[in-house]
Amino acid sequence: MALAAGNLPLGMVGLFISGVLSVNMLALGGKADARGAAIFNILTAFLATAVALHSWLSGGSPLYASQTFLFAFTYWWMGYNLYTGVEDQRAFGWYCLFVAINVVPFAAFTFRAEAWILGINWILWGAAWFMFFVLLALRKSEYYRLMVAVTWTATGVLWFCSLGWLLGWMDFQRFYGFW
Repeated sequence: MALAAGNLPLGMVGLFISGVLSVNMLALGGKADARGAAIFNILTAFLATAVALHSWLSGGSPLYASQTFLFAFTYWWMGYNLYTGVEDQRAFGWYCLFVAINVVPFAAFTFRAEAWILGINWILWGAAWFMFFVLLALRKSEYYRLMVAVTWTATGVLWFCSLGWLLGWMDFQRFYGFW
């Protein structure tokens, strides 16, 4: 079963997710201003929300909308936390666990749809969200380096395997059926 035309998960939003992931990791590593990164998170969240709502309300798949909403809500929350300097992020950490659990059926569906690289990326995103759960909700700071490595790996796969900027560009060009 291949993904149908027009049902490319994340599509254009992936272009901005790959960018915001990079900026977030730089901000978390002290290489970028947190409040500046917050703006990129909020803009990405707004775009993801608009795309998910448009897709869903115009007769699209609730499955694809919910996948995009997971990212949108993550970036709304992350943007708020970065902008306001929230120190206790345990609630956000528990949300990350919720997302990590939901990634499992999304990855399975994606593999079933024969979108292998996207399926691998779902697993890496799930691992990154799970690491944020461990770090933020459980407050296991000794896993910080592992979280950074997992998240940079997920970002690299997103970026370099063309799930971000290339698929985003292909979606702009209405080039479907890439997988």
